[in-house]
Amino acid sequence: MTSEEAAQITAHLERIEVMVRETNGRVREIELWRARLQGVAATSRILWMVAGGTITAIIIAMVTRGTA
Repeated sequence: MTSEEAAQITAHLERIEVMVRETNGRVREIELWRARLQGVAATSRILWMVAGGTITAIIIAMVTRGTA
């Protein structure tokens, strides 16, 4: 192997290292977004359960008071 070939291999390896670092950064960013979306979805489900419970309570109160 000549010194020129070694230099080319070294340059290719450096480029691969840069590409791996960039890919890892993107994967981490995607995972953070996914975690945020899962948090929003969980909060949304909780809010819908609370709203459903509130609506149910209102309907029960209306039925028991005879206003419905």
